[in-house]
Amino acid sequence: MKRPTCFLFALGMAVCLLAGCAPAGEAPAPAATPSATRRPAEDTPADLTYTALPGINPYTGLPQGENYPAGKRGVAVMINNVKGALPQSGINSADLLYEMITEGGVTRLMAVYRDYANMPVVGPIRSARDQHVQMMLPLECLYAHIGGSTYANALLDVFHCPGYRSLDGKYRNFYWIDQERRKTMDQDYCVYTDGPTLAAALDKFGMDTEYEYEMPQAFRFVAADQPARVLEDGEAGEIYLRFSSYTDCEFRYDPATGRYAKWEFGEPQVDEAAGGAQYQADNLFILFTEIARYPDGVLSQVDLSGQGYGYYFCDGRYERVRWMKGAPSAPLRILLLDGTEEDVLVNPGQSYIAMVGLDQFEYFRIDGQPVEE
Repeated sequence: MKRPTCFLFALGMAVCLLAGCAPAGEAPAPAATPSATRRPAEDTPADLTYTALPGINPYTGLPQGENYPAGKRGVAVMINNVKGALPQSGINSADLLYEMITEGGVTRLMAVYRDYANMPVVGPIRSARDQHVQMMLPLECLYAHIGGSTYANALLDVFHCPGYRSLDGKYRNFYWIDQERRKTMDQDYCVYTDGPTLAAALDKFGMDTEYEYEMPQAFRFVAADQPARVLEDGEAGEIYLRFSSYTDCEFRYDPATGRYAKWEFGEPQVDEAAGGAQYQADNLFILFTEIARYPDGVLSQVDLSGQGYGYYFCDGRYERVRWMKGAPSAPLRILLLDGTEEDVLVNPGQSYIAMVGLDQFEYFRIDGQPVEE
């Protein structure tokens, strides 16, 4: 078992004081991990080894364009992903879409937008989880959510997000309840926002929307004026992954668009704000890690403190990669498989990132075939 970093120890102590700690024996042991794919976070460098490209959207690698929001933060929005909450809105417009398990086999999405003022209708909005917070922090963006777990709230407090970068449900002006959906659905499935509503709330509450430095790049991108990189390990027309017995999904490559379309629960995952268009992404990152439960026996603890193994998909092909993170504020890095500290070159475009439990690796398929570790 890896030694905790000083930060994680401090966070654990804070959570214990807030919520009370259950005996250690109540939390199941993490799944076994191939020794070749993990090492302690203390050995993980936090600094990036590449030079950021000028003039690009740092979340997509695409040119900034005429109305680029220079000097402004982006925003990450938590989105409900249970069957009863579908269809969602705004996912097709997200620069980055993260999916991770939260509890009870259920996943939650975090959609990230570089230009919050022009964000479409997004929702249904849901509560914060610490694994998503750890992906949000290094992007230096704002964070919109309705409530949060004890672990997520403790993490937000440590990084001084409430009142500055984090819009929780208590800031009522930033969201509304869809009254038509509310007639037949639980309120957790009916909370929405959009760019003008969010921008007005950020101004009203004096949130920290300005960022005077270059926004951090999500990945090491191929320059937009260069040819797309051809991934080396083989073709990948269909990808199947399972988060749990409740949540699984499939991606199918469409040569006509050059993108991967997503199915979830056996149906196309669609975006109501985009006229019912199916969610598609240019890049897919399917990354594996240990997932256990917190001492409460309910919430999922997604291990982002070191590094692991994964797959990068683009243009109907794939490559095996490693991922590396470390501290909650450290960037998620996608590295070459050869054991060096070199970041993978990622083609520009919208990206989907999934963190999947190692105990689900046996269900992972590329073009219907099991994948070897």
